[in-house]
Amino acid sequence: MSETITNEQLDVRMLPNALQPLREQILADLTMLAQIPAPTGQEESRVRYLVDRFMEAGLPEVGPDELGNAVGLLPGVRGDRTILLVAHVDTIYARTVNHNVTLEPDRVIGPGVGDNALGAATLAVVPLCLTHLGLQLDANLGLLGTVRSLGRGNHEGLRFFLDHPPRPINWGIVVEGLQLGRANYLSIGKIRGDIVCDVCPEKPRSDQSQNALVVLNQVINRILSIAVPTRPYTKIRLTKMHAGLSYDSEPDHAELGFEVVSHSDEMIEQIRRSMDDAVAEMAAQHGVDVKLDCFFRRETGGIPFSHPLVRTVLDIMAQLDIKPDLGRGPSELPEFIGRRIPAVTLGISEGEKNQENEPDYVLIDPMLTGLAQLLGVILEIDRGCCDES
Repeated sequence: MSETITNEQLDVRMLPNALQPLREQILADLTMLAQIPAPTGQEESRVRYLVDRFMEAGLPEVGPDELGNAVGLLPGVRGDRTILLVAHVDTIYARTVNHNVTLEPDRVIGPGVGDNALGAATLAVVPLCLTHLGLQLDANLGLLGTVRSLGRGNHEGLRFFLDHPPRPINWGIVVEGLQLGRANYLSIGKIRGDIVCDVCPEKPRSDQSQNALVVLNQVINRILSIAVPTRPYTKIRLTKMHAGLSYDSEPDHAELGFEVVSHSDEMIEQIRRSMDDAVAEMAAQHGVDVKLDCFFRRETGGIPFSHPLVRTVLDIMAQLDIKPDLGRGPSELPEFIGRRIPAVTLGISEGEKNQENEPDYVLIDPMLTGLAQLLGVILEIDRGCCDES
């Protein structure tokens, strides 16, 4: 679009077609980002790519911050408020994994393409979209590619930025590659951690002692016996396990990863205490060192369903024929919630991620609809439609 138009003149239903000329650019950014390894704590190359893209878009304030986040700012006409778009740039895949990307007619295939190379690529292309549409925002638009988000990173990049903002943040949008229709406005209570069992190899084992794997198995049995209610929704997830090096050697070290989620913070604390008791009992019973390490905790919270931001998101989705999913999927949303900043998490496309025997992929056709959805929400926030009365 060559002529500047106002936000009020824009029909969100026309955006997917209007954005069609930018299809190849978002695919190029997605492909380039996905091929750059970025395990948590080693995101420098992806950050550099995003910063370069922000500079190419002409953003006047660009660069990595002190923690290494990719930061860009598109100043608004008035600049009295700031909308912050956030996408984490780290992935669960190690540098040793083959990061080659395959581009097929209907999809992009490769490690981490949906979690979260597509989210980062969306940040890169948003300024170009606004320029292409001839739109200027009254509010500042912040763009933040966050580091150290996943696992023990514990959202450290976003937490640092929100604790040291260059200007007050009034609204937040967390951009995730998957799934289109995602509209999270609530944060579920959650703890994550590891149970680590060590048997001292230098000392002879007592009669009752077992190898680390056997002890950990008994810890698992105790955890599975913990009473879990159906209401409020509560679940204990045993997610990963590691022990042993060879068939002819009993393991002296074993680790179990777990997650507990619930709509009740009290229930999470009750389960954590029960797990702590189980670990202490097994350590004493078997004469080994067993420790419970909870490195991640989030409390329940969010904005109410009646909040204008939620209503706006649902209205835009309806106009674009997107089926909303109001669940509480994992994202960096709790960092905004904990600071009382109205925020939502939005997905950009459809696909699959983190499958055990199948490669990650994202579908191409829904991307422009997801991008149109994101732009529609930004424009409605800018117009003041999401302000609380």
